[in-house]
Amino acid sequence: MPCSKFERLDDKQIADLAPDIVVSLFVCGSLDCLEISQRLAKAGFSGRYYVLVPELPDPQIIINEITQSCPGIDIQVVTNPLSI
Repeated sequence: MPCSKFERLDDKQIADLAPDIVVSLFVCGSLDCLEISQRLAKAGFSGRYYVLVPELPDPQIIINEITQSCPGIDIQVVTNPLSI
């Protein structure tokens, strides 16, 4: 689903989709990965969330921030999309 479509979904629509896996870019449309994870958590998402990021010095910072804000989200930061 393109970012532009996800941005228009409300919490109920996300919950009704009930995805097991979500994959997004670090910044997707007008949302960043933290905002996406917060929307997923609010909708009751309990699957794995893969965030595709460019090479970063410390991608653990992204994991820590999302885990702190959304402890129920199983996050995986991917710097090489072929590793998913």
